[in-house]
Amino acid sequence: MNERLVLERQRRVTAWNRFVARGGAGGAAGVSRAAGDVPSGVLASWGRSALTVSPDCVTAPVSDQGPAWTGSPLEFATRSLRPELGTLAQDGDLMVALADTRGQLLWTAGSPRMQRLGRALNFVPGGHWDECSVGTNALALALRERQAVRVFAAEHYVRAVHDWVCYCAPLRDARGSLLGVLNLSTVWDQSTPLGLASAQHYAQRIEAQLAQQDVPAGVQVRLCGVPSVHLGGRSLHLTPRQLELLTVLALHPDGLTLDALHAHMYGDAPISSSTLKSEVSTLRGLLGGQIASRPYRLSVAVDLDLLRVERLLLCGDVNGALDLFDGPPLPVSESPLLSYWRSYLDGALRRAVCGLRDPALLWRYAARFDDLEVLALLESLLGPQDPRREVVRARHAALLREE
Repeated sequence: MNERLVLERQRRVTAWNRFVARGGAGGAAGVSRAAGDVPSGVLASWGRSALTVSPDCVTAPVSDQGPAWTGSPLEFATRSLRPELGTLAQDGDLMVALADTRGQLLWTAGSPRMQRLGRALNFVPGGHWDECSVGTNALALALRERQAVRVFAAEHYVRAVHDWVCYCAPLRDARGSLLGVLNLSTVWDQSTPLGLASAQHYAQRIEAQLAQQDVPAGVQVRLCGVPSVHLGGRSLHLTPRQLELLTVLALHPDGLTLDALHAHMYGDAPISSSTLKSEVSTLRGLLGGQIASRPYRLSVAVDLDLLRVERLLLCGDVNGALDLFDGPPLPVSESPLLSYWRSYLDGALRRAVCGLRDPALLWRYAARFDDLEVLALLESLLGPQDPRREVVRARHAALLREE
């Protein structure tokens, strides 16, 4: 076995143990002094990871409803290359993966051993490998730092991944917009300087395909506040019903039957299937044909703020979620699915804000939304000399009089 790798692994394990023993984020200074060769980006990531992830976490979370893959820019650009990546994985005893900008895996291929190890960790399509979900890892760091990175053995924050070495490189389109990341992984004792170079090589080939191919641009949908839809940077003006339909499809990337789509859109309302088909056809034209049939699904990547708010809440980033949430999504929609999401996100954000008992966060929330419970909690937390206390008390009293 390579003695250099063994020594490097031992140093990383020592640094990791020292960091965890010192109480996570609070131990960063001591680790930095005792193990100066731990990369600064890794050390900073340990500090962030300690706030949301247990070092004893054993698997990544997995979503059944993953991001749109078929027909996405990355899916188009990697079609001809994926067989070669699969062969590389088999011959090199590797796991190869593509992930989106949120760190969710889109596609994987691997040798039998690495596939077995990957399944044990949920390193599978749909798995969430962002920093908030599984702590420090190469995929999350490449997305955060926008550059190729290697994360070796105990540089991973979660103990269960300490036997891995991972190499990742970000993937950008011709305009420089980040689309995702390419990951190459194997076990730590097979680490090689060629690993990072290989990840960069294949990332460059994918980016070359992105630049050459006429791939469909993604759709950005904002609902938490003033609704807006952009396709390839161009604003789309949709009717409320078209916006509802787009959102329902975006929430079901694997597709819906006509009956299921009708139920999510209209519930028991007496609206015919032919009317729904006509609305799908109209929306398909507005999206440049990017709606498939049987089942009905979007064949273009979608960035939906509802899902981003949910992910931030699940990661414990309540401030980030509040930044995105300017109001309940589609407040007049009667769609059963969207009514559920409206109530769910509104309640989840409110409970998360109250649960932290942070006066600054409560003040930000109260500045946007009238809520008696939030105002009462904020008043109880503000000191008697805080000038905001009287403002909060007056607003609370005014809301009580309006009831």
